[in-house]
Amino acid sequence: MAPQEIGHDPGFYVGLGIQALAIFVLLALVVTGIVIAVRAKSAGGKGCGIAMAVVFGLQVFLVTFWVLINIAASLSPASNSGGEKFGALIRAKDNSCEISVPASWIEAPDLNKDAVLGVKDPLGSEYALVLVDTKEDYKGSLADYAHDTSNRMRDKLTSPRMELPQSLMINGKSAIRQVLHGEIDHLRITYVNTYYEGEARMYQLISWSLESKGDLVRSDFEKIAQSFRERTADEK
Repeated sequence: MAPQEIGHDPGFYVGLGIQALAIFVLLALVVTGIVIAVRAKSAGGKGCGIAMAVVFGLQVFLVTFWVLINIAASLSPASNSGGEKFGALIRAKDNSCEISVPASWIEAPDLNKDAVLGVKDPLGSEYALVLVDTKEDYKGSLADYAHDTSNRMRDKLTSPRMELPQSLMINGKSAIRQVLHGEIDHLRITYVNTYYEGEARMYQLISWSLESKGDLVRSDFEKIAQSFRERTADEK
């Protein structure tokens, strides 16, 4: 799993290039204004006042344009930390549930042989899968399920650290989020796990990335978790 430092949406790089160009032009205008001011003071050149006014006007326009672009970008809807839109709907192979993931993500059924759903970012180091237990096999509550499955995962990690669980509502139903940190094969990993109780099943959505990217992709994992939906019998 190689770390990926920047989001994968090409629009991110275009925006970065525009900002860099804007900075370069602004600096060029500032230098030009200084040169004109020096010439006007030393030589009393005719027309320097008009030229300085034009340069100043261009500077104001450029700064205003840049500010408006950044405001518009900050208000753009439905994007993740890299500017990538959500909306790719992935359905479990047994039709029991579905989630939405960033548009660049793809299905990854080989992540875990027991998972009913697996997805990954093919250019990064972010993954998610869904495991299921039937209520016929598991008799505990949702809190028990989160506690038991989290502890089993913790026991498989080197130098594990477990955050306090969070209770939340997803699509009108109770869920529990548990974040774990630990090491596997000398790699530091952050897991963002969400547990759901369905009509006849208990679900665990396990999302993970390299520890160094944990904060960057946390919002993506939370959006994926919020999109989880158990399909009804009529939909199967």
